[in-house]
Amino acid sequence: MISRQRAGLIRALRASLAAYSDEAIFNRLQSMHNAGTQVDAAEDPRIAEFQLLASGDALIGSDSPDANLHAETLDRALWDPDEDAVATGIKSLVAVHRLREVACLYGFTRFEPAPLATDELEDVGLAVEGAPLAQMPDWLPAVEQFGEGFFVQFAAEALQDWLVRPSLLARATQLQGGVTAWINQKRARGEKVSENSVHERARPEYIFAHTLAHALMSEVAIDCGYPASSLKERLYVLPRLPGQPIQCGILIYTASAGNQGTLGGLVEVTRRFVRLLKSALERQRLCSGDPVCADHDPTVAYNDRALHGAACHGCLLVAETSCEARNLFLDRALIVDTMGETRASFFG
Repeated sequence: MISRQRAGLIRALRASLAAYSDEAIFNRLQSMHNAGTQVDAAEDPRIAEFQLLASGDALIGSDSPDANLHAETLDRALWDPDEDAVATGIKSLVAVHRLREVACLYGFTRFEPAPLATDELEDVGLAVEGAPLAQMPDWLPAVEQFGEGFFVQFAAEALQDWLVRPSLLARATQLQGGVTAWINQKRARGEKVSENSVHERARPEYIFAHTLAHALMSEVAIDCGYPASSLKERLYVLPRLPGQPIQCGILIYTASAGNQGTLGGLVEVTRRFVRLLKSALERQRLCSGDPVCADHDPTVAYNDRALHGAACHGCLLVAETSCEARNLFLDRALIVDTMGETRASFFG
């Protein structure tokens, strides 16, 4: 006989899991088992951020001077009045008038600064364990910054159609081959690599979003006058879930302790976004390093070059402080057709 207390617990558990499919629950249990722990992992804050920015609400946050977030989902007629073909893969555009960024220092290292991807929530993990700021710290130094930006959400249907194209699948196989070569090189030197996390970033939609973010940052710096090093990216490429649409977006923003992050230049860019997008894409069709850049084969490259497609300092690489992935996982062949023969671009 099941006790009344246990029966109540079972009902409560069933209610809490009602929103999830059996397959999703099983996959979560399996990942916890493979990790060798039953401790619940913290939810990636990007999920909550994406859901908020992609909500479609006309007003996001609060329009007040002391608000941490103030954004608005723009009517399509404002930023795509001509219904341009290049913008059909974009679902929504959000003008972020005000955002808050908090950066916290919790350790340091003077050795082996090259990062490796990890399974944790860190955007970048170090090749060595960093030293703590103190033996028993009870507080950490942090800085609060305010800024502005714009958020681009991609249409799930357009991404899904693109991901099944034979030319894209062939290019994705080549890029994954480069990742495999990179992992093998690291392990041959005795370095630890989280294979699952690296392959997650090598997904075509992640490389596509990351590449477009770099192209837009470079174009925005030219268009509105912000220093290129003051612009930053935040990528939202959520894990694929069975039966769920692909959720993907990018946030281009600037934030500083001074007044540079509140000048309004990035918000104003949204009014001419399609023109800026077309200019950014056109600029990526040809690189000063072509044909070497366009024909780069990651499967035969060494070290970090194995994590690149068609990308180099002449076209896509930006300041290290602007990029959340250390200028890795980039390929302009996924956003436009280059002089290479891939024909795997999202925009054509």
